[in-house]
Amino acid sequence: MNFKHFAFLLLAGVLFTSCKTNSETTTPGGFKYEVLNEGTGESIKDDDYVYFTIKVLGDDTELINEMNDENDLPVLRIPEELPTGPQSNPIIDVFKLSHAKVGAEYKLYMPLDSLPGARAEYPHIENFVYYFTIKKIVDEEAFNQKQQEAQAEMAAKAALQQARLPEIEALVKSTLDAYKAGKLKTEKTPSGLEYYIVEQGTGDNTQSGQVINADYYGTLMDGTKFDDSFSRGQEFSFVVGQGMVIRGWDEGFTHFNKGSKGFLFIPYELAYGEAGSPPVIPAQANLLFYVELNDIQNR
Repeated sequence: MNFKHFAFLLLAGVLFTSCKTNSETTTPGGFKYEVLNEGTGESIKDDDYVYFTIKVLGDDTELINEMNDENDLPVLRIPEELPTGPQSNPIIDVFKLSHAKVGAEYKLYMPLDSLPGARAEYPHIENFVYYFTIKKIVDEEAFNQKQQEAQAEMAAKAALQQARLPEIEALVKSTLDAYKAGKLKTEKTPSGLEYYIVEQGTGDNTQSGQVINADYYGTLMDGTKFDDSFSRGQEFSFVVGQGMVIRGWDEGFTHFNKGSKGFLFIPYELAYGEAGSPPVIPAQANLLFYVELNDIQNR
């Protein structure tokens, strides 16, 4: 995983153990950090890969985001020489300068004005405070092996999704035919959105601000497909209610829970509007999506 946008990707719960220290220093770029726990075992070496959890707080009080999924941790390679200028990364600086070990914990202060664009989104915050805990350190050979295994797993999953396309296409056609014939009992919201649940999942419905992973198959109302995730074998992820997708999706997925499958009938006002999105989506185009909500995560 590429940890490019470290300012907003973010974070891990910090465990304060008996091996704490309060040493405080600065990175070559001038960012203050503290070593909260020195960790144990061997120190990192050049070309090692460091897996870690990370947690970001606004002014050390407001939770901005966190990343602590053991199966999808952020990872950084430790270079022989620290990058400088625009290529520098204070997280790498902290790990290398402190001779990081497994279990090491850190606190890094990032003034908001040092992060391009952050001030507009968080005008009330002066600093992002990052907490890191190192979970695993592996050499280049072990990292490459893990990457190869992950790619093989992704390829196998993609093949399974692609094999489902005929089944999905048939379901979309029959459902669209039933809808046009007035034989499909959909639920309609005040906005004009309609949805139809094929298979109910478990747990609570999605809420605004949560991250979802979903597969989809989208068509115009004449049945013409314009996009889908199944043929790519890669699900789509986004934060609900943040305007990252069309309004019909932001609203529509709040009627689905984890594991559910169904259809969204989206009026053009909640899709691509009067103009559409030429050349794929015409002006004033109402849209149909078959969706499968695979996972819901809190930010």
